[in-house]
Amino acid sequence: MPTIRQARVGEMIKRDLAEIMLREMRDPRLALVSITDVQVAKDFTIAKVFISAIGDVREKAEALKALQGAAGFLRGRLGSMLELRTVPALSFRYDTGVERGVRMFELLREEERNRAAEHEGDREKPEEDELPELTEADFERDTEEGESATG
Repeated sequence: MPTIRQARVGEMIKRDLAEIMLREMRDPRLALVSITDVQVAKDFTIAKVFISAIGDVREKAEALKALQGAAGFLRGRLGSMLELRTVPALSFRYDTGVERGVRMFELLREEERNRAAEHEGDREKPEEDELPELTEADFERDTEEGESATG
């Protein structure tokens, strides 16, 4: 479990890297890339940066390659933004957690649809509660009984 300082530095790196990628990097391979997490080592020498990207396998690999190639530039920019004695080396990794979560959601939704279709034939329409029609005589009798009980 990371210390409070590791978590805080990781969040600062995540925030500042996202800003640098948005404002300063013009690489089209990074257009649909987002940083999902940053884990900083206990000795603050390495920061594992987890990314998620939209696209096919080739586009994701290209985005990861672009980030690895720009790691020196990004580390230098982080050095000017962060107030740290040394800036950790950046190691970029692809985060499959987002895709696994989406896949699990799709499987659960599909299973729900299958069960609903399976039980569609089992269900009968609920019968509507039929209320007896009241006549004026019933109404008068009920009111008289109510008055005698209260009065």
